[in-house]
Amino acid sequence: MNKFKRALKIISTVLTAIIFVCAVAVIINIVVCRAQNRPVRFFGYSFAVVLSSSMEPEIMKGDMIMYKEYDFNDLKVGDYIVFVAGEGFGKLQGQNVVHSVYEITDEGIITKGVNEDTNKTPDKGYVTEENFLGICTYNSAVLGGILSFFSLYGIYIVIALVAIPFILIQIIRIVKIARSKE
Repeated sequence: MNKFKRALKIISTVLTAIIFVCAVAVIINIVVCRAQNRPVRFFGYSFAVVLSSSMEPEIMKGDMIMYKEYDFNDLKVGDYIVFVAGEGFGKLQGQNVVHSVYEITDEGIITKGVNEDTNKTPDKGYVTEENFLGICTYNSAVLGGILSFFSLYGIYIVIALVAIPFILIQIIRIVKIARSKE
């Protein structure tokens, strides 16, 4: 049984070290991507939460989308792409947008949301290779809700996860001290 406990302790230590190294790698990746003003990517994929209804019913407001790097020259009409809105996109300028490729021209790609109620005409601006981020590969309402929840309340959850064990340890110490004085 002693060998089993020792093996379990070694496995636990190795797993803890792996989790720690992965967490540090993720943090470094996030910091570097933010410093270079580019999307955070994990294994070539980036994630975002859709903030408008322009792609409904295909991609709903609040859905999490996953998009990957893609060759700009391989895009075709109907692809769902993610890009940074440039000139001609009005109040969306500077924001990440997911829209469908409507037309491919020499000046760039013309996009349009698929929701006919909110997007009756194609976008006025062009998507070029410089502001193209990737092609949408997946969307999920459930993951979008989870991601939105953690983006709003994540810091409180982290604080609670750190603070609660600390508080419990302090309460146990106080109780032990109080009992030892009796």
